Amino acid sequence: MSSLDEGLKKITILEVLIVILALIGILILFEFIGYPIDDDWLYVVVILYFIYRLRVFGDGFRHDLNNVFSKITPKSLITIVLVNVFFSYGMLYLAMFALDYVPGLDSLLAALFIPLVPVNSLIGWGALFSTIFISPICEELLFRGVFLNRLRLFVPMSFAIAISSILFGALHSYGGVISAIVFGICMCIIYLKTRNILTCILAHFTNNLLAEFLYHIDTGNLIFTNGIFIALFSVLAIVSFYLIVISISQEWEHISKR
Repeated sequence: MSSLDEGLKKITILEVLIVILALIGILILFEFIGYPIDDDWLYVVVILYFIYRLRVFGDGFRHDLNNVFSKITPKSLITIVLVNVFFSYGMLYLAMFALDYVPGLDSLLAALFIPLVPVNSLIGWGALFSTIFISPICEELLFRGVFLNRLRLFVPMSFAIAISSILFGALHSYGGVISAIVFGICMCIIYLKTRNILTCILAHFTNNLLAEFLYHIDTGNLIFTNGIFIALFSVLAIVSFYLIVISISQEWEHISKR
C-alpha cells in the first residue's frame, strides 16, 4: 500500500475544514480592505498544505506514479471519462430545457445564489489552467483522499461514497450538479479499487481537459444550438447513462463491503 494513501488516512476532515475556513477568512479580509484575491488561490494553498502533510516528493509519490495503471487500464480510464463527459452534456441539455420551460426557475436559482449553466464561463488562460490542473488535484485530495477515507470510519461505505460525492457535486453550478455527483461516485470507485489518488487525479484531469477541448473547438456553440449536434450528444448521453448505471451497479456491492 502506498505511503500517499497512508498519509491521506491520517488527515482528518476537521483539520481540512479549519484550513479552508482560515483561508476563506483571509480572502474575506483582503476583499474588505480593498485587495480582492481570486478564489483559485484557495485551491492552490490547499494543495500546498497537502504537499506539506503528505511529504509528496518522497518514495510514496514515486511509487504511486509508477503504479497509476497497475489496477486499471488506460482504456478503462478513458472509457470512464468519455461516458461521464457525454452524460454531463445530457444534464446540461436538461438543465437548459428546465430554464426555458419551468416558470420562475431562473429567479429561484438567482435568489438562492446558485450559478446557472456554466456555458462560456472560462475567461483567459488562468481560468483554463485552474480548471484542468488545479481543480482536479485539490478536489481529489479533498473529496476522495480525505472525506471518503474519514467518512468510511463512521458510516457504511455506500454512505461514505454518497456523502462525499454529494459534497463534491455541491461545488458545481446548477447545470452540472447531478453529473458531478455521478462523476464523484465513479472517482470513489476508482480510488477504492486502486488505493492510488494519482489515478483519480489523472482521470479528473482527463475529464476536464476533454470537456474544455470540446468547448473551445465549438466556436459556433453548435453543441447547444444545432439540432443535429443536440440529437447526437443526447443519444451519447443516454448511452453513457446506461453504461454508468451498469458499471456502478456491478461495482457497488463489492465496493460497499470494504
